[in-house]
Amino acid sequence: MIKRLRRVLHKSIKFLLVAIAILFATSVYARGVEPRWFDIKTIDITIAGLNPVFEGYKIVQLSDIHARSGIMDRQQLENVANITNQQHPDLIALTGDYITDGAEKAESMLTNAFSQLKAPDGVVSIMGNHDREEDYNIPLERAFTNAHVNFLNNAVYSIDRDGNKLNIAGVDDIYYERANLPLTISQLPETGTNILLAHEPDFVDTAAATNLFGLQLSGHSHGGQIVIPFLPRVTALLAKKYISGHYTVGGTQLYVSSGVGTTGLPQARINCRPEIAVIVLHSYLTGRGNS
Repeated sequence: MIKRLRRVLHKSIKFLLVAIAILFATSVYARGVEPRWFDIKTIDITIAGLNPVFEGYKIVQLSDIHARSGIMDRQQLENVANITNQQHPDLIALTGDYITDGAEKAESMLTNAFSQLKAPDGVVSIMGNHDREEDYNIPLERAFTNAHVNFLNNAVYSIDRDGNKLNIAGVDDIYYERANLPLTISQLPETGTNILLAHEPDFVDTAAATNLFGLQLSGHSHGGQIVIPFLPRVTALLAKKYISGHYTVGGTQLYVSSGVGTTGLPQARINCRPEIAVIVLHSYLTGRGNS
């Protein structure tokens, strides 16, 4: 009997030690490895009505930076900026949640990183829900201004190629009811292809109903951040329907980035690498299809 108890105890201890080792290794990977392992995704999107002068136009989307949260320190954010520039974008789109909290403490590192972003047609940005949770407006908008980022607060930024326009519209945060789509639409030029930046992806149902936008770029979901096979992804409100990747809603296409940062507990990623999205636009006249 005593020998049997010893064998059971011995096996239990071995099992416990193995379990502890697995948990430790998983924690090291989820907090120290995967959050630094950027997935550079190229997404080819064909938009009806896009003028051929914009064939191959490249937009690099960065979302959910969450500066000073998890491993997103100054050096890591500079690394994100360097990788972004290496994609040789025509335009860089920042789709919200630059912080988790502490905008004033993050202002300097955000200004530094945003100043390093390089694209011929500039950098555009919108706000996310974390950016609007408290009175973070002044530090963040100051960072945009000092880094020469075009802040689209229910506004439109148009790119012209030989009289043909690509209109980038941006709505303010939807979760805190600051988005004003009618005001944004009123600023759209009468001609051109329209792309909407909206932090929360489920807003695409509203945007698509207008029949004005060929594409919406969003973030917010973090792709679930911790993805376990056969289990549903846990995501925030307004990112329940469209969680990650490429969708088509009516006449509007949607791309939802998994973001580059982390937030929440635990501040980790499993099976959901941080993402730098390279959106390549195509015209139907070129014969390219969606990937």
